[in-house]
Amino acid sequence: MCSVMCVKSVSWVRLGFALGVSLLLAACSGQQVEQSTGAPPLREQTQSEYRMLLDEARQLSFTLDFDRLRMAYVKSSEYNPYGGMKLDGLPEAYSSVEQADFTDCLRNVDKVLAYNYMSLEAHMIGVLCSGQAGELDREDLHRYMVEGLMTSIENSGDGKSQASAFQTISTSELRGYIRLKGLQVLDQSIVYGKQGIYDKMQVRDLESGEEYPLFFNVSQQFVRSSMDN
Repeated sequence: MCSVMCVKSVSWVRLGFALGVSLLLAACSGQQVEQSTGAPPLREQTQSEYRMLLDEARQLSFTLDFDRLRMAYVKSSEYNPYGGMKLDGLPEAYSSVEQADFTDCLRNVDKVLAYNYMSLEAHMIGVLCSGQAGELDREDLHRYMVEGLMTSIENSGDGKSQASAFQTISTSELRGYIRLKGLQVLDQSIVYGKQGIYDKMQVRDLESGEEYPLFFNVSQQFVRSSMDN
């Protein structure tokens, strides 16, 4: 049996987003998501580093550095520390999955991504809904983003302590990571450390039943959130 502190590595082929509709719905059932109060659309920029890398992402570049993409996004004027949580479309996309209306799901995913292409949750739902709708090219696009973002997060640490915390740049990344790993959040607390601000998440593996803490460095979104308030 995996040790209490371990974080299981998931093969994307084996995953097949296989925790599937059941885990996706289990993770979001009963959870309220704050909707947008009219967030502005993405600003047009003069080919910023983020925009250049985003163009590569949309072309499914084999050489794209997702670490660099994520950091460029944080430095851009388009950065949203919530990453989808406060954007119109995400709650509706979850609702569409529950109703098995995959066409409507994709319409709402597009709505989220038009404002924030870096929303891990939107791409995660997009994989599921495009697969169910038989839109295989689109499924590849969303899967590419999910795999790239997840790999970048997992390469940042192991989550076992503050010192080796996963680096996440938005609420959507953190929530998407938890869901894709098949974990249920039992408790959450904010921890202030010398190296930053952390979300300590007590989680349960829905497959094995194991419970253990995971640490996420959420300094990036805390800094931007405080600037915006």
